[in-house]
Amino acid sequence: MINNNTGDAIELKKRIEELNTLITETRNRIKELNREKTIIISELKDLRTKRRRLIDEVKKLREEYRNLTEKRRELVDQVKSLRKERNEKINEYRELINLMKEKRNQLQVLGREIRLPISAIREEIERLEWKLQTSILTVEQENEIIKRIQKLNELLQRALKARKEKSEYFEIRAMIISLRIQINDLKQTINELSNKINSIDEKRNTLKERIMELSNEIDVLSKEIESRQKRVDEINEERTKLATKLKELYEELVKLNKELEKLRVSKILEEKRKKVEEKLKKGEKRLTIEDLIVLYSDVDELIEEHQQ
Repeated sequence: MINNNTGDAIELKKRIEELNTLITETRNRIKELNREKTIIISELKDLRTKRRRLIDEVKKLREEYRNLTEKRRELVDQVKSLRKERNEKINEYRELINLMKEKRNQLQVLGREIRLPISAIREEIERLEWKLQTSILTVEQENEIIKRIQKLNELLQRALKARKEKSEYFEIRAMIISLRIQINDLKQTINELSNKINSIDEKRNTLKERIMELSNEIDVLSKEIESRQKRVDEINEERTKLATKLKELYEELVKLNKELEKLRVSKILEEKRKKVEEKLKKGEKRLTIEDLIVLYSDVDELIEEHQQ
């Protein structure tokens, strides 16, 4: 019996030693995981802060991009309107150029017919009319003066028409010069607005590239965050398993320690019983209370009594 108890005790001690080693290893592993988790959580905090900052920056850049796009749209509408106005003035300019050419041709024709100034023609008509009224003339002379006055009146009408045409010619010329200035001003304004549009396009392209660059950085950070968060989840899962395992190891250790204690007490009890039995064999009839407890108590009762 003692030999069996001794063998069992050795096995129990061996298993207890193994359990203590496993418990130490498990606890160390949990500590390692805790340290790793602490580091990763700190990294996650930094990564999320950086990502949040980049996201805020992207939002601002996108808002700036939208404002530039709206400004560009307004400028494009202005350019379209100004180009339409310029085209209308160019068409008007061309029409006036053609009209001016017509007036110039008419003036050239009238200029060849009219050699005298209007004042001279009028004076001649007045002189002839006065002569017709005050002089004694023959019928032939009178008819000739009347014909002459008629021709001079026709010449006067053409001269007045020529003067009117000349006035209209200069008015048209003035309008052409004014239109040319307006067209050039419109062209300059359109060029200035087009330059502003080109400048906005450059800024928009720069913003677009920066937004793409930051978006790529955000994607990289998101992947890093996802990877680290996955590792945290893995650590939590492993810690849960290790905690369960550690609990099981402790429970087994307590159980084995109890068994080992039971074997130790059983061995002691067996030895004491043998001594009491030897006393009885020698004829000693007087036994102590302790001897009686040894003879009639079992191991569990003694362990329980000892624990109390």
